[in-house]
Amino acid sequence: MPSQQEFTELLQPNLLPLNRFVFGMVGNHFDADDIVQETVVKAFTHFADFRGESKFKTWLLSIALNEVRTMRRKECRSRMSYFDFDQLERFANITSNDSPFRQYQENETAQRVQNALVALHPSYKEMIRLRMIEGLNITDTAEKLSITVGAAKARYYRGVDRLSRALVRQTRSSPLRPKARRQ
Repeated sequence: MPSQQEFTELLQPNLLPLNRFVFGMVGNHFDADDIVQETVVKAFTHFADFRGESKFKTWLLSIALNEVRTMRRKECRSRMSYFDFDQLERFANITSNDSPFRQYQENETAQRVQNALVALHPSYKEMIRLRMIEGLNITDTAEKLSITVGAAKARYYRGVDRLSRALVRQTRSSPLRPKARRQ
């Protein structure tokens, strides 16, 4: 049976290349130190099996390579065991309409419409509320406001025109809108 002295003599010149090899494989010193330690223990435990058909360094590096593979398999298994498939299903049901950016856009648009409505004349505001929000047709709207259908149409279209102009002005003055280049 080979002695501890023989093992130490063979290991000593190969320890630095072993460290470099393992660090190159795993990329961090903590894992590299653990793998080098496991490699040395396994090499010492199985030193009697070393037949000398290859260099000791080659045999040592093959043990280290197997240790790296074992570590990666364990990491992969542990990542899979913590994977929450219910969470994946919830993500699959999320649409682009549920995104925070989409919600922000909707809130921003609603705020702009609200600001533009506040600035409208009360008669236009009432007309837009009845037609767009309550969904009344033009005849029912005219009847509710005690005006003619022609007057209701004119008031509605003027109100929509003024609302859209106010929204355009808000968009032009928005701090989020990029400034136009002067030529």
